[in-house]
Amino acid sequence: MLKIAKKLTRFVCALIITITSVLCVSCSKDNTADNAENKVMALGFNPQIEFVLDADNKVISVTALNEEGNLIISATAFQSIEGKSAEDAVKIFLEVSEEYGFLVSGSASVDGTTNEFSISISGETVKELYDNVKGEIQSYCSSLDIQATVADLKQITKEELESLVAECAPYLEAAEIKAMEYAELVKELEKSHKETAELYSQELKKAYYEAKMFAIQQAEIEILKSKANAIAQYAIDAVNGVYVSAIENVEKVRNEMLLAEDSIYQKALEAFRVAKAEYLNYRNYVAGLEQNEITTQISSALANYQALVDSTEQALLQAGVTANTALDTAKASLTTAYEAVLDAIEQASVKASDFALELSAAKTLAVEALATAFETQYNEVVTRIEADWNEMRTLLQQGYQVAE
Repeated sequence: MLKIAKKLTRFVCALIITITSVLCVSCSKDNTADNAENKVMALGFNPQIEFVLDADNKVISVTALNEEGNLIISATAFQSIEGKSAEDAVKIFLEVSEEYGFLVSGSASVDGTTNEFSISISGETVKELYDNVKGEIQSYCSSLDIQATVADLKQITKEELESLVAECAPYLEAAEIKAMEYAELVKELEKSHKETAELYSQELKKAYYEAKMFAIQQAEIEILKSKANAIAQYAIDAVNGVYVSAIENVEKVRNEMLLAEDSIYQKALEAFRVAKAEYLNYRNYVAGLEQNEITTQISSALANYQALVDSTEQALLQAGVTANTALDTAKASLTTAYEAVLDAIEQASVKASDFALELSAAKTLAVEALATAFETQYNEVVTRIEADWNEMRTLLQQGYQVAE
Protein backbone atom coordinates (compact mmCIF):
# COMPACT_ATOMS: atom_id res chain seq x y z
CA MET A 1 0.00 0.00 0.00
CA LEU A 2 1.20 3.47 -0.81
CA LYS A 3 3.15 4.91 2.10
CA ILE A 4 3.20 8.40 0.73
CA ALA A 5 3.29 11.23 3.26
CA LYS A 6 -0.39 12.03 3.30
CA LYS A 7 0.29 15.32 4.95
CA LEU A 8 -2.58 17.09 3.34
CA THR A 9 -3.65 16.66 6.97
CA ARG A 10 -2.04 20.02 7.59
CA PHE A 11 -4.69 21.39 5.28
CA VAL A 12 -7.58 18.96 5.57
CA CYS A 13 -7.46 17.94 9.22
CA ALA A 14 -9.63 20.94 9.94
CA LEU A 15 -11.72 19.94 6.94
CA ILE A 16 -12.28 16.46 8.40
CA ILE A 17 -13.35 17.92 11.73
CA THR A 18 -15.62 20.45 10.05
CA ILE A 19 -17.28 17.97 7.73
CA THR A 20 -17.69 15.45 10.52
CA SER A 21 -19.29 17.97 12.83
CA VAL A 22 -21.38 19.80 10.24
CA LEU A 23 -22.46 16.98 7.93
CA CYS A 24 -21.94 13.63 9.65
CA VAL A 25 -22.76 13.90 13.33
CA SER A 26 -26.51 14.26 12.92
CA CYS A 27 -26.35 11.86 9.98
CA SER A 28 -24.52 9.33 12.11
CA LYS A 29 -27.12 9.62 14.84
CA ASP A 30 -29.87 9.02 12.29
CA ASN A 31 -28.12 6.10 10.60
CA THR A 32 -26.63 4.31 13.58
CA ALA A 33 -29.87 2.47 14.21
CA ASP A 34 -29.87 1.29 10.59
CA ASN A 35 -26.18 0.39 10.43
CA ALA A 36 -25.16 -0.56 13.99
CA GLU A 37 -26.05 -4.19 13.42
CA ASN A 38 -24.52 -4.37 9.97
CA LYS A 39 -21.53 -6.65 10.11
CA VAL A 40 -18.53 -7.95 8.21
CA MET A 41 -18.17 -11.71 7.77
CA ALA A 42 -15.00 -13.27 6.34
CA LEU A 43 -15.25 -16.88 5.26
CA GLY A 44 -12.88 -19.34 3.69
CA PHE A 45 -10.75 -22.45 3.72
CA ASN A 46 -8.66 -21.88 0.59
CA PRO A 47 -10.67 -19.37 -1.41
CA GLN A 48 -11.22 -16.47 0.99
CA ILE A 49 -14.11 -14.03 0.64
CA GLU A 50 -15.67 -11.27 2.70
CA PHE A 51 -19.31 -10.21 3.02
CA VAL A 52 -20.96 -7.15 4.44
CA LEU A 53 -24.30 -8.16 5.94
CA ASP A 54 -27.22 -5.99 6.99
CA ALA A 55 -29.04 -6.10 10.32
CA ASP A 56 -31.10 -9.07 9.08
CA ASN A 57 -27.92 -10.93 8.03
CA LYS A 58 -28.64 -10.46 4.34
CA VAL A 59 -25.80 -9.81 1.91
CA ILE A 60 -25.13 -6.19 0.98
CA SER A 61 -21.78 -6.73 -0.75
CA VAL A 62 -19.00 -9.26 -1.27
CA THR A 63 -15.31 -9.16 -2.18
CA ALA A 64 -12.46 -11.65 -2.56
CA LEU A 65 -9.60 -11.72 -0.09
CA ASN A 66 -7.25 -13.77 -2.28
CA GLU A 67 -6.93 -14.72 -5.94
CA GLU A 68 -8.80 -18.02 -5.54
CA GLY A 69 -11.57 -16.00 -3.96
CA ASN A 70 -11.75 -13.96 -7.16
CA LEU A 71 -12.33 -17.17 -9.12
CA ILE A 72 -15.24 -18.00 -6.81
CA ILE A 73 -17.00 -14.62 -6.73
CA SER A 74 -16.61 -14.12 -10.50
CA ALA A 75 -18.88 -17.15 -10.99
CA THR A 76 -22.36 -16.53 -12.39
CA ALA A 77 -23.96 -17.68 -9.13
CA PHE A 78 -22.48 -14.68 -7.31
CA GLN A 79 -24.00 -12.11 -9.66
CA SER A 80 -27.26 -12.31 -7.73
CA ILE A 81 -25.76 -12.69 -4.26
CA GLU A 82 -27.03 -9.37 -2.88
CA GLY A 83 -30.10 -9.77 -0.72
CA LYS A 84 -29.41 -13.45 -0.01
CA SER A 85 -29.38 -14.60 3.58
CA ALA A 86 -25.96 -15.33 5.06
CA GLU A 87 -26.80 -19.03 5.09
CA ASP A 88 -27.86 -19.02 1.43
CA ALA A 89 -24.75 -17.05 0.47
CA VAL A 90 -22.54 -19.55 2.28
CA LYS A 91 -24.30 -22.40 0.49
CA ILE A 92 -23.59 -20.73 -2.87
CA PHE A 93 -19.96 -20.31 -1.84
CA LEU A 94 -19.80 -24.03 -0.99
CA GLU A 95 -21.55 -25.08 -4.19
CA VAL A 96 -19.21 -23.06 -6.41
CA SER A 97 -16.17 -24.24 -4.43
CA GLU A 98 -17.29 -27.86 -4.82
CA GLU A 99 -18.03 -27.40 -8.52
CA TYR A 100 -14.51 -26.09 -9.09
CA GLY A 101 -12.91 -28.89 -7.10
CA PHE A 102 -11.80 -27.05 -3.99
CA LEU A 103 -14.03 -29.34 -1.92
CA VAL A 104 -13.57 -33.06 -2.50
CA SER A 105 -16.02 -35.87 -1.85
CA GLY A 106 -15.15 -39.52 -1.89
CA SER A 107 -11.92 -40.94 -0.47
CA ALA A 108 -11.14 -38.72 2.49
CA SER A 109 -7.97 -36.67 2.68
CA VAL A 110 -6.41 -38.13 -0.46
CA ASP A 111 -3.61 -35.57 -0.25
CA GLY A 112 -3.25 -35.72 3.51
CA THR A 113 -5.15 -32.49 4.14
CA THR A 114 -8.61 -31.67 5.41
CA ASN A 115 -10.83 -28.67 4.78
CA GLU A 116 -10.79 -26.33 7.77
CA PHE A 117 -13.17 -23.42 7.43
CA SER A 118 -12.59 -20.14 9.21
CA ILE A 119 -15.42 -17.77 10.06
CA SER A 120 -14.71 -14.24 11.28
CA ILE A 121 -17.54 -11.84 12.11
CA SER A 122 -17.66 -8.29 13.43
CA GLY A 123 -20.23 -7.02 15.89
CA GLU A 124 -21.31 -7.91 19.39
CA THR A 125 -24.16 -10.41 19.00
CA VAL A 126 -22.97 -12.81 16.31
CA LYS A 127 -22.96 -16.22 18.01
CA GLU A 128 -26.29 -17.19 16.46
CA LEU A 129 -25.07 -16.17 13.00
CA TYR A 130 -21.87 -18.16 13.49
CA ASP A 131 -23.84 -21.23 14.59
CA ASN A 132 -26.12 -20.96 11.55
CA VAL A 133 -23.23 -20.58 9.13
CA LYS A 134 -21.29 -23.40 10.80
CA GLY A 135 -24.38 -25.60 10.60
CA GLU A 136 -24.77 -24.81 6.89
CA ILE A 137 -21.16 -25.80 6.22
CA GLN A 138 -21.41 -29.01 8.22
CA SER A 139 -24.72 -30.00 6.67
CA TYR A 140 -23.53 -29.35 3.12
CA CYS A 141 -20.22 -31.17 3.54
CA SER A 142 -21.84 -34.09 5.32
CA SER A 143 -24.38 -34.54 2.52
CA LEU A 144 -21.54 -34.90 -0.02
CA ASP A 145 -19.20 -36.95 2.17
CA ILE A 146 -16.74 -34.06 2.34
CA GLN A 147 -14.48 -34.04 5.36
CA ALA A 148 -14.44 -30.59 6.91
CA THR A 149 -13.96 -28.86 10.22
CA VAL A 150 -15.04 -25.39 11.26
CA ALA A 151 -12.76 -23.32 13.45
CA ASP A 152 -14.12 -21.48 16.46
CA LEU A 153 -15.67 -18.09 15.85
CA LYS A 154 -13.14 -15.31 15.46
CA GLN A 155 -14.53 -11.92 16.36
CA ILE A 156 -13.38 -9.08 14.10
CA THR A 157 -12.42 -6.23 16.40
CA LYS A 158 -12.86 -2.53 15.72
CA GLU A 159 -9.08 -2.25 15.37
CA GLU A 160 -9.13 -4.96 12.69
CA LEU A 161 -11.95 -3.13 10.88
CA GLU A 162 -9.81 0.00 10.98
CA SER A 163 -6.95 -1.92 9.34
CA LEU A 164 -9.29 -3.21 6.63
CA VAL A 165 -10.52 0.31 5.94
CA ALA A 166 -6.96 1.64 5.81
CA GLU A 167 -6.19 -0.89 3.07
CA CYS A 168 -9.14 0.01 0.85
CA ALA A 169 -9.21 3.74 1.63
CA PRO A 170 -5.59 5.00 1.58
CA TYR A 171 -6.92 8.52 1.05
CA LEU A 172 -8.18 8.55 4.66
CA GLU A 173 -5.86 9.65 7.44
CA ALA A 174 -5.15 7.26 10.31
CA ALA A 175 -6.67 9.74 12.74
CA GLU A 176 -9.83 9.98 10.68
CA ILE A 177 -10.20 6.19 10.53
CA LYS A 178 -9.56 5.93 14.26
CA ALA A 179 -12.35 8.45 14.89
CA MET A 180 -14.88 6.48 12.86
CA GLU A 181 -17.72 4.72 14.61
CA TYR A 182 -18.27 1.01 14.04
CA ALA A 183 -21.13 1.65 11.58
CA GLU A 184 -18.99 4.08 9.56
CA LEU A 185 -16.17 1.55 9.25
CA VAL A 186 -18.53 -1.15 7.99
CA LYS A 187 -20.10 1.36 5.60
CA GLU A 188 -16.68 2.24 4.18
CA LEU A 189 -15.95 -1.44 3.56
CA GLU A 190 -19.33 -1.89 1.92
CA LYS A 191 -18.58 1.06 -0.35
CA SER A 192 -15.19 -0.33 -1.36
CA HIS A 193 -16.76 -3.75 -2.10
CA LYS A 194 -19.31 -2.17 -4.41
CA GLU A 195 -16.85 0.13 -6.16
CA THR A 196 -14.56 -2.81 -6.99
CA ALA A 197 -17.31 -5.39 -7.50
CA GLU A 198 -16.23 -6.21 -11.05
CA LEU A 199 -12.48 -6.10 -10.42
CA TYR A 200 -11.57 -9.75 -9.97
CA SER A 201 -7.93 -9.14 -9.10
CA GLN A 202 -6.27 -8.19 -5.84
CA GLU A 203 -3.70 -6.03 -7.62
CA LEU A 204 -6.32 -4.31 -9.75
CA LYS A 205 -8.29 -3.42 -6.63
CA LYS A 206 -5.16 -1.89 -5.10
CA ALA A 207 -4.71 0.11 -8.30
CA TYR A 208 -8.26 1.43 -7.93
CA TYR A 209 -7.84 2.37 -4.27
CA GLU A 210 -4.71 4.38 -5.01
CA ALA A 211 -6.20 5.95 -8.13
CA LYS A 212 -9.08 7.07 -5.93
CA MET A 213 -6.62 8.62 -3.49
CA PHE A 214 -4.82 10.46 -6.29
CA ALA A 215 -8.13 11.71 -7.74
CA ILE A 216 -9.24 13.04 -4.36
CA GLN A 217 -5.89 14.71 -3.75
CA GLN A 218 -5.96 16.39 -7.16
CA ALA A 219 -9.51 17.64 -6.57
CA GLU A 220 -8.49 19.11 -3.22
CA ILE A 221 -5.35 20.68 -4.67
CA GLU A 222 -7.34 22.33 -7.47
CA ILE A 223 -9.88 23.81 -5.06
CA LEU A 224 -7.23 25.14 -2.69
CA LYS A 225 -5.16 26.49 -5.60
CA SER A 226 -8.19 28.39 -6.89
CA LYS A 227 -8.35 30.25 -3.58
CA ALA A 228 -4.78 31.52 -3.90
CA ASN A 229 -3.56 34.61 -5.73
CA ALA A 230 -2.25 34.40 -9.31
CA ILE A 231 1.42 34.15 -8.35
CA ALA A 232 0.74 31.40 -5.82
CA GLN A 233 -1.41 29.54 -8.34
CA TYR A 234 1.50 29.52 -10.78
CA ALA A 235 3.81 28.12 -8.09
CA ILE A 236 1.28 25.43 -7.15
CA ASP A 237 0.77 24.48 -10.80
CA ALA A 238 4.51 24.08 -11.32
CA VAL A 239 5.08 21.67 -8.44
CA ASN A 240 1.81 19.85 -9.01
CA GLY A 241 2.90 19.13 -12.57
CA VAL A 242 5.92 17.30 -11.16
CA TYR A 243 3.65 15.41 -8.78
CA VAL A 244 1.25 14.38 -11.57
CA SER A 245 4.20 13.10 -13.59
CA ALA A 246 5.33 11.06 -10.58
CA ILE A 247 1.83 9.56 -10.32
CA GLU A 248 1.89 8.66 -14.01
CA ASN A 249 5.25 6.96 -13.54
CA VAL A 250 3.89 4.91 -10.64
CA GLU A 251 0.99 3.76 -12.79
CA LYS A 252 3.41 2.90 -15.61
CA VAL A 253 5.51 0.73 -13.29
CA ARG A 254 2.40 -0.86 -11.79
CA ASN A 255 1.19 -1.85 -15.23
CA GLU A 256 4.57 -3.15 -16.40
CA MET A 257 5.26 -5.16 -13.24
CA LEU A 258 1.82 -6.22 -11.98
CA LEU A 259 -1.03 -5.82 -14.46
CA ALA A 260 0.18 -6.16 -18.05
CA GLU A 261 -0.22 -9.60 -19.60
CA ASP A 262 3.55 -10.00 -19.93
CA SER A 263 4.32 -8.65 -16.43
CA ILE A 264 6.19 -10.93 -14.04
CA TYR A 265 3.20 -11.06 -11.70
CA GLN A 266 0.62 -11.97 -14.34
CA LYS A 267 2.91 -14.60 -15.85
CA ALA A 268 3.41 -16.12 -12.41
CA LEU A 269 -0.34 -15.95 -11.72
CA GLU A 270 -1.09 -17.74 -14.98
CA ALA A 271 1.37 -20.53 -14.12
CA PHE A 272 -0.24 -20.83 -10.68
CA ARG A 273 -3.75 -20.97 -12.16
CA VAL A 274 -2.82 -23.78 -14.54
CA ALA A 275 -0.98 -25.75 -11.85
CA LYS A 276 -3.85 -25.32 -9.38
CA ALA A 277 -6.44 -26.43 -11.94
CA GLU A 278 -4.42 -29.52 -12.85
CA TYR A 279 -3.92 -30.38 -9.18
CA LEU A 280 -7.58 -29.94 -8.25
CA ASN A 281 -8.70 -32.00 -11.24
CA TYR A 282 -6.33 -34.85 -10.44
CA ARG A 283 -7.17 -34.75 -6.73
CA ASN A 284 -10.87 -35.07 -7.56
CA TYR A 285 -10.10 -37.98 -9.87
CA VAL A 286 -8.14 -39.75 -7.12
CA ALA A 287 -10.84 -39.01 -4.54
CA GLY A 288 -13.34 -40.82 -6.73
CA LEU A 289 -11.32 -44.02 -6.75
CA GLU A 290 -11.74 -46.89 -4.36
CA GLN A 291 -9.02 -47.07 -1.76
CA ASN A 292 -7.56 -50.22 -3.28
CA GLU A 293 -7.31 -48.46 -6.66
CA ILE A 294 -5.00 -45.75 -5.37
CA THR A 295 -1.61 -47.13 -6.33
CA THR A 296 1.78 -45.83 -5.32
CA GLN A 297 2.12 -44.36 -8.79
CA ILE A 298 -1.16 -42.45 -8.44
CA SER A 299 -0.20 -41.16 -4.99
CA SER A 300 3.16 -40.06 -6.35
CA ALA A 301 1.52 -38.25 -9.26
CA LEU A 302 -0.80 -36.45 -6.86
CA ALA A 303 2.18 -35.41 -4.74
CA ASN A 304 3.89 -34.07 -7.87
CA TYR A 305 0.82 -32.00 -8.77
CA GLN A 306 0.77 -30.64 -5.22
CA ALA A 307 4.50 -29.82 -5.39
CA LEU A 308 3.95 -27.91 -8.62
CA VAL A 309 1.17 -25.89 -7.00
CA ASP A 310 3.44 -25.09 -4.06
CA SER A 311 6.32 -24.02 -6.30
CA THR A 312 4.14 -21.86 -8.56
CA GLU A 313 2.53 -20.28 -5.50
CA GLN A 314 5.95 -19.43 -4.09
CA ALA A 315 6.95 -18.03 -7.48
CA LEU A 316 3.79 -15.92 -7.47
CA LEU A 317 4.57 -14.57 -4.02
CA GLN A 318 8.12 -13.76 -5.08
CA ALA A 319 6.88 -12.06 -8.24
CA GLY A 320 4.62 -9.94 -6.05
CA VAL A 321 7.52 -8.99 -3.80
CA THR A 322 9.74 -8.12 -6.78
CA ALA A 323 7.00 -6.10 -8.48
CA ASN A 324 6.03 -4.22 -5.34
CA THR A 325 9.66 -3.44 -4.55
CA ALA A 326 9.93 -1.79 -7.97
CA LEU A 327 6.63 -0.03 -7.34
CA ASP A 328 7.81 1.26 -3.96
CA THR A 329 10.93 2.64 -5.62
CA ALA A 330 8.77 4.48 -8.14
CA LYS A 331 6.58 5.79 -5.33
CA ALA A 332 9.53 7.18 -3.43
CA SER A 333 9.67 10.22 -5.70
CA LEU A 334 6.02 10.92 -4.95
CA THR A 335 6.78 11.97 -1.40
CA THR A 336 9.10 14.79 -2.36
CA ALA A 337 6.83 15.97 -5.17
CA TYR A 338 3.72 15.90 -2.97
CA GLU A 339 5.47 17.71 -0.14
CA ALA A 340 6.39 20.46 -2.59
CA VAL A 341 2.71 20.86 -3.54
CA LEU A 342 1.68 21.04 0.11
CA ASP A 343 4.38 23.58 0.86
CA ALA A 344 3.26 25.75 -2.07
CA ILE A 345 -0.34 25.69 -0.82
CA GLU A 346 0.80 26.47 2.71
CA GLN A 347 2.82 29.42 1.43
CA ALA A 348 -0.36 30.71 -0.22
CA SER A 349 -1.97 30.95 3.25
CA VAL A 350 -5.07 29.07 2.12
CA LYS A 351 -6.99 27.37 4.93
CA ALA A 352 -8.92 24.23 4.05
CA SER A 353 -11.29 24.75 6.97
CA ASP A 354 -12.66 27.82 5.18
CA PHE A 355 -13.79 25.70 2.23
CA ALA A 356 -14.93 22.46 3.88
CA LEU A 357 -18.20 22.07 1.99
CA GLU A 358 -16.63 22.96 -1.36
CA LEU A 359 -13.82 20.47 -0.78
CA SER A 360 -16.30 17.77 0.18
CA ALA A 361 -18.32 18.35 -3.00
CA ALA A 362 -15.15 18.29 -5.13
CA LYS A 363 -14.13 15.00 -3.54
CA THR A 364 -17.51 13.47 -4.40
CA LEU A 365 -17.31 14.61 -8.01
CA ALA A 366 -13.73 13.33 -8.31
CA VAL A 367 -14.75 9.85 -7.13
CA GLU A 368 -17.71 9.79 -9.52
CA ALA A 369 -15.46 10.78 -12.44
CA LEU A 370 -12.86 8.21 -11.42
CA ALA A 371 -15.25 5.31 -11.96
CA THR A 372 -15.52 6.11 -15.68
CA ALA A 373 -11.86 7.05 -16.08
CA PHE A 374 -10.62 3.90 -14.34
CA GLU A 375 -12.92 1.69 -16.40
CA THR A 376 -11.57 3.27 -19.59
CA GLN A 377 -7.93 3.09 -18.53
CA TYR A 378 -8.06 -0.51 -17.34
CA ASN A 379 -10.77 -1.92 -19.60
CA GLU A 380 -8.34 -4.22 -21.40
CA VAL A 381 -6.92 -5.49 -18.11
CA VAL A 382 -10.36 -6.09 -16.61
CA THR A 383 -11.49 -7.98 -19.72
CA ARG A 384 -8.35 -10.10 -19.82
CA ILE A 385 -8.56 -11.01 -16.13
CA GLU A 386 -12.17 -12.12 -16.52
CA ALA A 387 -11.11 -14.23 -19.51
CA ASP A 388 -8.28 -15.76 -17.46
CA TRP A 389 -10.69 -16.84 -14.71
CA ASN A 390 -13.09 -18.20 -17.33
CA GLU A 391 -10.24 -20.21 -18.82
CA MET A 392 -9.43 -21.68 -15.41
CA ARG A 393 -13.12 -22.36 -14.85
CA THR A 394 -13.27 -24.28 -18.12
CA LEU A 395 -10.25 -26.39 -17.14
CA LEU A 396 -11.82 -27.19 -13.77
CA GLN A 397 -15.17 -28.10 -15.27
CA GLN A 398 -13.50 -30.43 -17.78
CA GLY A 399 -11.85 -32.36 -14.97
CA TYR A 400 -8.99 -34.80 -15.25
CA GLN A 401 -8.96 -36.64 -18.55
CA VAL A 402 -8.01 -40.28 -17.99
CA ALA A 403 -5.82 -41.64 -20.79
CA GLU A 404 -7.45 -44.52 -22.65
